[in-house]
Amino acid sequence: MRLTRRLRLRHVSDRIPVAQLSILTTIFREGPLTTGELAVRERIKPPSISRSSHALVEMGLLERVPHATDRRQVVLTLTEEGARVAAEDVAARERVLADQLSSLTPAQRTVLAEASTIMIGIVERVE
Repeated sequence: MRLTRRLRLRHVSDRIPVAQLSILTTIFREGPLTTGELAVRERIKPPSISRSSHALVEMGLLERVPHATDRRQVVLTLTEEGARVAAEDVAARERVLADQLSSLTPAQRTVLAEASTIMIGIVERVE
């Protein structure tokens, strides 16, 4: 969690708050989502998602599209500009991680790979 927080704080855009950038990158990775689905994934309350998504729509980074089967809901999708901003942020974080991983010894990388496998298993059992 600390690593994720530190990486998010190094985000590319200085015009978008970290929480809103997190919304963009989640939609970038997972595809269009309803406000409720996004709230679950971001682990924040739907009203907070609504406020942030409205701001992102106003910035031209998100679109609110009517849900295909439930007229009461909307689906949040990235605009071209939103996808570009999210892709830049993801790429920047990946570069930071790649730089850090390249400084490890082969033995350290092996240990990290084994630990990652164990942690993924724990996360899957908890969810």
